[in-house]
Amino acid sequence: MKVFAPESAINALKEIISDNQDKPHNVRVYFAGFACSGPNFALALDNEIEGEDVSYDLEGIHFIMNQDEFLTYGNVIIQEMPNRGFVVMVENMPSNGGGGCSGCSGGCDC
Repeated sequence: MKVFAPESAINALKEIISDNQDKPHNVRVYFAGFACSGPNFALALDNEIEGEDVSYDLEGIHFIMNQDEFLTYGNVIIQEMPNRGFVVMVENMPSNGGGGCSGCSGGCDC
């Protein structure tokens, strides 16, 4: 597992960890469900490292991810969106993503 993130995202994550000293310090990348554009991933502070987790250290931040999700979706790309948080992408996005669903004509309000 590898995590790619610009310096701005790394600094923002370090600040979040620093501001939450009473919380876990691992950053879990997790599958958060499907949307019209395909699979969604998110980040959470997590102390629970499970037996099938993979991990990666980037500039002092310890990232963890379920091994099956990593084998399916690959490495992680994190981008910071000012005033909106983070966008978490994976290298192996399914090619059928982005087609919309029948209930929303391509929008994401399904």
